[in-house]
Amino acid sequence: MALSDVTRAMLQQAIRLYLEEAYGSAPLPGKVQSRLAWPAEGENLAELAAAEVFERSPPDVPPAACQRIRLRLGNPRYPHMKLGVDRVPDSQDWVFVVDCHDRQLVAAAPHQERAAIEALIRGNNEVKGRIERRWTEAGLPTFERYIRGRLARRSP
Repeated sequence: MALSDVTRAMLQQAIRLYLEEAYGSAPLPGKVQSRLAWPAEGENLAELAAAEVFERSPPDVPPAACQRIRLRLGNPRYPHMKLGVDRVPDSQDWVFVVDCHDRQLVAAAPHQERAAIEALIRGNNEVKGRIERRWTEAGLPTFERYIRGRLARRSP
């Protein structure tokens, strides 16, 4: 799916499912709420991702030329988790992903903190799995759906 085909409605659905799994009934932090206040204009992610709340990689190119787009939504235990939209390598297709953004913590953690960090990573991965499963079930473009589609096209 092209970036311009990721509609505002699809992005809002992905965010709603993310927040349901990450926060449940817990209140959203103020920073997360402020990241959800976008301009009224823009009907697709290619237009919306130009807003400051989105992190783009590389940051100095238009959204359609990026490889990754991120929206930091966090979870109650870890504020750095992000809703992501990644370009599938060697294609113009984009898929929703959850970026836990936590692997570097293990290498930097003192030995006595490693068990707590590993527990945090396991928890983040559980949340990531639930969110991505909900996205796939909802028909949103995920890497799982991308691979299934590719395999279906190759089947005789």
